Amino acid sequence: MRSARARAAAVCLALALGTPGCGLVDSLTPFGVGTRDYASEVSGENVNGLWAGNTASGGNVSFQVGSDVVSKFILHHVADGCTLEFDASDITPPVVDGVFTIEKNIDSGGKFVVTGTFTSSTTASGSYFFNSLTAGGCPTAGTGTFTANKQF
Repeated sequence: MRSARARAAAVCLALALGTPGCGLVDSLTPFGVGTRDYASEVSGENVNGLWAGNTASGGNVSFQVGSDVVSKFILHHVADGCTLEFDASDITPPVVDGVFTIEKNIDSGGKFVVTGTFTSSTTASGSYFFNSLTAGGCPTAGTGTFTANKQF
């Protein structure tokens, strides 16, 4: 009886220490430890982090990437002396094969749409359009492009 108990203890210890040849331990990963977001990878490099850059119109763009989604996306479009802010931070689109798309309805019945592509693990670019704004003297529709770099 003692030898069976000793063998069981040795097996448990070997599994806990990850003894070579114990494939069970190799396949187990505690939740949140060593996990990877495969959809958020470009050329094998993870794109998770804080991103910031500029629009071609002279505005700013910023967003975060984590757990295969884009969050806190904010873009400023500058035209005709106006700066229009598009805040899509309430939308968390997935990153699929290095690409994300945001579609946000605007209260005036219009829409803001942006598509971004991670061209490397540290650079992204994209295009956007908006229409049907009620912006008193500012453009009510437009298009643009942006570039962003991973900050950390």
